[in-house]
Amino acid sequence: MTSSITLTRPVVIKSIVTESFKRSYTAELEDALKRVEELIRQIEVQIRRLDLERHITEQSRALRQQLEVERARQEAYRADLQARLREVQSLELNSEFAQGTVESLVEVKVGDNLFHKLTRAEIVLKDGIVMEIREG
Repeated sequence: MTSSITLTRPVVIKSIVTESFKRSYTAELEDALKRVEELIRQIEVQIRRLDLERHITEQSRALRQQLEVERARQEAYRADLQARLREVQSLELNSEFAQGTVESLVEVKVGDNLFHKLTRAEIVLKDGIVMEIREG
């Protein structure tokens, strides 16, 4: 008979906003924005090439449609990156900014309160250094 089991739970990663954090996060977002804009340009070139073909086939129509869908997806991603750039510029120093979520393992055994064991945990960073671990 098993007396314990290991489960996963979400752990929120938060950063204390510093000038260094704002600079590095802004640079990261700007790099991603440059990459997505280049990809959009490449897709548009491919679409223009297809439009210049004399004989439009079913295959070229399908390819153009796929390219249009991908361009729309990349444009939505670009808009998200631009919104995140505006957000990072407005962050107040020393506030906390949720950067994402990772999974952590937690052992649950007979007699444990499952809801307490699975409550979200947080790791608070300052310039990449763990400052605090919060549970419950």
